[in-house]
Order: sequence, then structure tokens, then C-alpha cells
Amino acid sequence: MLKSRWLNGLNAGQIQSLEEFNRELADAVRSHNLTVNSSTGQTPMDRFLATRGRIRLPKSEEWLDECFMNRVRRKVKNDATLSLQNTQFDAPMQFIRQAVEVRFLPDRLTEAYILDGGIRHPLKLTDKQANSRVKRANLPTVDYSKGA
Repeated sequence: MLKSRWLNGLNAGQIQSLEEFNRELADAVRSHNLTVNSSTGQTPMDRFLATRGRIRLPKSEEWLDECFMNRVRRKVKNDATLSLQNTQFDAPMQFIRQAVEVRFLPDRLTEAYILDGGIRHPLKLTDKQANSRVKRANLPTVDYSKGA
């Protein structure tokens, strides 16, 4: 509706400010919402009001955030880090060398966490200097002389 009707017919030379543009846009949307649709026989506003009882509201803001979280699989490296959108994060050490599910909102990476068995394990931005000094349990060694 906006592109085909309003924007193509808009004379941009007459618009003097962003406020005027926004006012024109609001008027076009209001006009569209109050015009009877030929296929439904109702205005979009009337149709919305007739069905608004079927619209489910979110349980909470946290629940809604959870619904829209990105979910990715990552392997935790031997130094207990993983990469997420070109950013290094420290993971809890119990996940070293494991593939984990990371959940996050793209605009709030600092709130990313690993979900394991219904428990959230928060990730922290990696401090590379501190990470290099962390003592880790010795990993099992591989004896290549024994063959496969």
C-alpha cells in the first residue's frame, strides 16, 4: 500500500521537513485503515477490532525475549572460549570441547548464555590476558605410538 499508492504519488519536492513527511505518512496510513476493503467488506480497523479477542498477549517481557532469541550451536574450545558474531566469550569450564546451544538477542550479546538441561549458564566477554593465566586440568594425552 505504501509503496504502490502513497510513496509513488508523493511529491518529495513539497516536503520541507521530516516532521511533515511523518505527518503525511500518518495521514496515509489512517486513510488506508478507514477505507473499506473490497474483498472483506470491512475497513482494516473494523476487521482488527472484530478479532482482537483472539490476539494472545505475551506472558511477560522475558518470555517474549526468549521467543525471539537466536539459537546457535558452538563448540567450546580448549581454552573455554567460543565465538559469537566475531566476539569471543568465556564459557564455563565444564563445557570445554563440547558442542553447546547458545541463546542470545543480537542487540544484547552481553546477555548470551548456554542452555544446558534447562539451566542457563551466562557467557562473559573474554579478557584474553586473564584467560591466558587460568589454570586448567591437564587434558588426556594421545599416544600416537600405539596406532589406531
